[in-house]
Amino acid sequence: MIRLQKWFSVGICLVSLASPILLASPILADDGIVTKQGPAATETKRFDLLVREDIFAGFQGDENALQRGETTCEEALKTNPKNAEALVWRGAIRVYKAGMLFGKDKPLEAFPLWMSGQKDMEEAVKLEPDNVGVRIPRASVLLPSARNAPPAMAGPLLKTVLGDFEYIYKKQEKHLDDLDSHSRGELRMGLADTYRLLGKLDQSREQLEAIAKELPNTEYATTAKDWMAAAPTAKLAHNCIGCHSK
Repeated sequence: MIRLQKWFSVGICLVSLASPILLASPILADDGIVTKQGPAATETKRFDLLVREDIFAGFQGDENALQRGETTCEEALKTNPKNAEALVWRGAIRVYKAGMLFGKDKPLEAFPLWMSGQKDMEEAVKLEPDNVGVRIPRASVLLPSARNAPPAMAGPLLKTVLGDFEYIYKKQEKHLDDLDSHSRGELRMGLADTYRLLGKLDQSREQLEAIAKELPNTEYATTAKDWMAAAPTAKLAHNCIGCHSK
């Protein structure tokens, strides 16, 4: 039903975009300290830097690393049950685990994890809808999930993914030039991929044309041109191009 491990590298790549996009955001300092706006402004170190390496390794099959990441999330939530970033990462872990169980034909065990993971991520976005570090992980996890889900589940998942990606894009639209080619290419390809899966071919093409124009002589431009030349019914899936490290 939902098989995550063999293609979860796509989600990992998209989640890794949080770093350059976060640092390009006007409400964030260059040293990675989140500066929240408003009367009660506070500064906190980015939570993703505490957990993502363990969680990425876990998504690649390292169970011990995944457990460390999950423990870090749980400990953070004991201190603050409304820690949105801890919630979204815990949700991502639960969705991943559900996918593994679905792949082993254990739906009775998988569904509770799937539902609780979805609930965690939804609650995280409700708590901090303006936090790119919450939106990106949710979109990153749900895009590959939707690709492999039954049609009745895929549609709602893709709408959620698109909402997150469009939000991120609009938030960064005036600052796209501050992103490196990898970050910009992956964000636009994520949008193009999601639009295409939803049957919004014109909007998908807009993103592909932008890639070809903004990122000439790159693998992104080559991929974008290939996608534009493909038949509307062709089954296409974007895979990360040149993942960066934090």
